[in-house]
Amino acid sequence: MLDRIDYCKFHYFFSLDESSLQSIFRQRITNLILVNNDTNENISSLKDYTKNVYANILNFFKNLKHLNIIGSYVPGLSLCNLPSTTFYSSILTHLCINVATFDDCLYLLDGRLKRLTTFNVTVYSINNSSTIFHNMVNFHR
Repeated sequence: MLDRIDYCKFHYFFSLDESSLQSIFRQRITNLILVNNDTNENISSLKDYTKNVYANILNFFKNLKHLNIIGSYVPGLSLCNLPSTTFYSSILTHLCINVATFDDCLYLLDGRLKRLTTFNVTVYSINNSSTIFHNMVNFHR
C-alpha cells in the first residue's frame, strides 16, 4: 500500500508512460488520502506546485470522488492567475485541502468542482481586501 510519496517520487509517478498499475490506479481509485510532508524548502513556487502536484491528482485519478490532503505543513493550493481548468473535476464530491489565500478558497467555489458537497479548507492567509470578482456557484438548486 502506498502511504507516503514525496514530491520527487510523486512527480515521477505521474510522468511515467501508461502502465497496467497506472491504469488500475487511474480508473479504480475513488477515495484518496494523501499524506504530504513537503515543506517550503522543497518548493520554489506555489503556482508551479499547484500545476505539478495538485492539478495532476485530479487529472490522473479519473474517478476520484473524495480527496483529502493532509500533513504537518502542507503547501497550500494556489490558483491565482491560473486557468479554471488547472484544478477541475466534474465528479469530486468531498474535498479537504489547504489553500494559500482566501481568494484560492473562492476560486474552488467558482464552478470548477461541479458536484462538490463537502468542503473542508484551511486558509493560510486572508488579505484585508480582495480585488478579484468571483463568479460564485449557486448552491440553492
